[in-house]
Amino acid sequence: MVDMGSLTVVARNLVDVAADNGRWMTWNLILAVIPAGLAVLVFRHRGPRTAVWWTGAALFGLFLPNAPYVVTDLVHLRDDVLAADTDLAVITAVLPAYASFIAVGLLAYVLAVGEMGRYLTGLGLGRWRGPVEVATHALCAVGVVLGRVAGLNSWEPVTEPHGAAERIALTLSWRGAPLAVLVTFAVIWVCHGATRALVRHGIAAVGSATQTLRRTPGV
Repeated sequence: MVDMGSLTVVARNLVDVAADNGRWMTWNLILAVIPAGLAVLVFRHRGPRTAVWWTGAALFGLFLPNAPYVVTDLVHLRDDVLAADTDLAVITAVLPAYASFIAVGLLAYVLAVGEMGRYLTGLGLGRWRGPVEVATHALCAVGVVLGRVAGLNSWEPVTEPHGAAERIALTLSWRGAPLAVLVTFAVIWVCHGATRALVRHGIAAVGSATQTLRRTPGV
C-alpha cells in the first residue's frame, strides 16, 4: 500500500515544479505543437496548392524548430535539481516533469516530419523521404541554435525581417556556430530516430495485444 504521506509529498513537489516552470514550459509546448498541427492541415490537404497552402507550408517551416527546441530546455534542469528540497523531489517531480515535457515536444516533431514524409510518398517522391528528413534535421538544428543563442522567435523573420536578418548573420558568423549546429543536428537526428522507433514499437505492441484479446475466448 502506498503511504498517503508520501503521496502528499510527491503532489506538493509536483505543484512546486509546476509553479516554477509551468509558464515557460506551457509556452514552449504550445510552440512545439503548432508545427504538428500545421503539418496535419497542410500535408493532408488533397486539393490544389493555393496561396493559402503555401502560406501554411511556410509557417510550418518557420515553427518546426520549436519542436526539437524543447530538448535544449534541459539547460534549466540543473537549477531545478539544485533547488529541490530532497532527492525524492528530484525523482518524483523534477525529472518526470522534464521527461514529459521533452517527450511531448519530440512526439510533435515526429508527427510533423512523418506527415511531411507521407505527403512526399503520396506525390511519388518516396525515394526522397530520407534525404528530405536529414535536410529537415539540419535546418531545424540551425533554427534551434538561432533560438537558443540569439533568442530568435519563429515569427520575427516575418514581423522584424531586418533585425532578424542581422541577428541571424551575427549568430551564424560566430566561431562556435558550426560546432553548435553539428551537435544540435546529431541530437535531433538521434532523438527523432529513437522517438519514432518507440512510437512504432508501441503501436505494434498495442496492435498485437488487441489481436490476442480478439482471439481469446470469452473476451
